[in-house]
Amino acid sequence: MKFRIIVFVCVMTLALGSVFAEEIKGQDEPIGHGEAVRATGGPDTFGYTWADQAEGSCPYQFVEISGTGTDLGDGDDEGFVQALGGPAFNFYGTTYADVTAATNGYLSFGDTSGGDHSNDCPLPATPSTGSGGRIYPLQDDLDVDPLCDDCAVYFEYFATCPRPNDDGIPGTTGCNVIQWDAQHYSGGSGPYTERFQAILYDTYEIVVQVATQSEGGSGSTTGIQNPAADDGLTYACDSAGSIVDGTAVCFFHPTPVPVDLQFFTAE
Repeated sequence: MKFRIIVFVCVMTLALGSVFAEEIKGQDEPIGHGEAVRATGGPDTFGYTWADQAEGSCPYQFVEISGTGTDLGDGDDEGFVQALGGPAFNFYGTTYADVTAATNGYLSFGDTSGGDHSNDCPLPATPSTGSGGRIYPLQDDLDVDPLCDDCAVYFEYFATCPRPNDDGIPGTTGCNVIQWDAQHYSGGSGPYTERFQAILYDTYEIVVQVATQSEGGSGSTTGIQNPAADDGLTYACDSAGSIVDGTAVCFFHPTPVPVDLQFFTAE
């Protein structure tokens, strides 16, 4: 009888193992905490990966701040230095307390000029006409000129982000939101034709969201690049149809948990 029970258990174990193997066949290994399996691009050398709204782990949920955020200013080929809320933000292993929001649709850590519209891609672009670490939500020759009605670059920090992070980290998660309401350079009046944003989470996740665009990605760059311009990830590079209204792209830091006591509970 004992022999029969052992054989039965072994057979059932093999059968269940076979079913489980079929369920996970073809899936990528989980990144970070393992709460979600991310099919994606990457990793780059540092370890960043990406996923978009079509994959499922990066839902589109635009955080509208044009009515509540700080208007950083306007102009053509300008850069606005903005202090970040919350803990310092880790990007490619270096932490930063502020970021430059460029009117040409990108963020820079270290370069405050804001005038680059070179579309150096695919990323990393070496040599690069830009400097500093870069986040490219929708880099192009954009116009946030006073002649453009309703065009602006906005900033707002949320101690509790309206859009939950995608790292699966529990507790209150803050985020910095930078939003562009712009148009392609024309020198004329608006209204804006390009509305997009970058969200920088306290967990180090980066989310790019495009609400409205007019070129479909045919003349813009979306991705990230390290300060040395020798590592990075490209999501879109001057490719027609690569960006649509309602695009969301998440860039996942390989070690997303900041050392923050808010994630621990004392017994």
